[in-house]
Amino acid sequence: MDLIKNWKLHLLALIVVIVAESIGMHRFGLVVLLPLLYALVLGGILSFPKFGILKFAEMDRAAKFMPIAMLVLLTKIGLGIGPNLEMLLNSGWALIMQEFGHFFGTLIFGLPVALLLGMKREAIGACYSIDREPNVAIIGEKYGLDSPEGRGVMGMYICGTVFGALWISILAGVVAGLDIFHPHSLAMGAGIGSAPPGGARHGLDHRRLPRSRRNRRRLRGRRQPDDLCTRHLLRALHLAARHGQDLRTRNRRQARRLRDLNTPHRPPSQGKYIMNAIAAHLEKLKDYIFILLVTGLYTVVANTFGYNGDLAQGAVGILVIVAIAFFGVVIQMLPGFNKLPVVFWVSLTAVIVSIPSFPGGVWIVEQTKHINFLATTTPILAYGGLCLGKDLEAFKRLSWRIVPVAMAVASGSFLCATALAELMLHLEGIF
Repeated sequence: MDLIKNWKLHLLALIVVIVAESIGMHRFGLVVLLPLLYALVLGGILSFPKFGILKFAEMDRAAKFMPIAMLVLLTKIGLGIGPNLEMLLNSGWALIMQEFGHFFGTLIFGLPVALLLGMKREAIGACYSIDREPNVAIIGEKYGLDSPEGRGVMGMYICGTVFGALWISILAGVVAGLDIFHPHSLAMGAGIGSAPPGGARHGLDHRRLPRSRRNRRRLRGRRQPDDLCTRHLLRALHLAARHGQDLRTRNRRQARRLRDLNTPHRPPSQGKYIMNAIAAHLEKLKDYIFILLVTGLYTVVANTFGYNGDLAQGAVGILVIVAIAFFGVVIQMLPGFNKLPVVFWVSLTAVIVSIPSFPGGVWIVEQTKHINFLATTTPILAYGGLCLGKDLEAFKRLSWRIVPVAMAVASGSFLCATALAELMLHLEGIF
């Protein structure tokens, strides 16, 4: 229960959330600055080692807090998928196949650039996908945000938040002006990222492609559920890790074999083993429920301060979201279900319970709609910023190299997805 003992860390996160949401959203042309960015920057300033505000151990706890806090965001995303599931199933092969373009494009374009610039294990986190909120959660669960892979994904997340909308808007505008691809294909390919890039691309596409406004909105809306159902099943992460030549697992296995040869085997009794496993799971569940509740509380604060949400309605909505996320965590801990990450089970649970035909599904969607999607991101990035100080030297080593890698990853994702969507639309005879 070390994660719940540090009251100073939680108090600083609350202050960061309030300040970030009080600043609000500001737009400068194609660049959109959101409270989630302010939260990350403010948290990073507070964690600067020379200030002495946070100790290394406290920053390490913040890093462990963030992947679990992400489950609130993923639950909110999943609750938006269920009501649109029928539309997704009827969307055709083009929308499904272009997803392969998204994660192959990041590897084909981004990984060579990262390796040429001297990035090592950081390239795995930076290049396995476009590194938005669900991707950060997957890397955090598998490697930890204090690992080189974690630094890679966080560097990409920061770069994408600041420059992603601007770069994709320029690239999408240039490609659209060439008249190479159909507007439907461009709409599918442009459906990458989260709110900042999406908002900027929508404005640009509206000027470039006014005739296909309705179809573009429909196709982009279908992209979001498809994104969670395919890309985040760790296939891209597996490919990036393999091509990045990560030898840690092999070395650990060899060391374990040598140790086992020299150590007499004394298997514990079955009853003691089961009791120890149950105790470990219960302790882990206590951490999860506390972190989810704290994140939910700060989400309500962000929703009230930043988006004028009703406090009572927000409280009910976040309790429903936390309950769904916790249920997904429990499922992941069951024997046979722990082969897939908790991100998958939480997302799948949220999708299922939000289907209109599911008992209580309409009520769940009605209660949780009072929580703004962006309000769930601010607490997460507050804790993300509070853990940056301990890895400051490692981020310095990444320095400018993360910028061209981010541009290559985003470009590859957009271009490959658009090309595959164009091919499938032709094969389906749509145009």
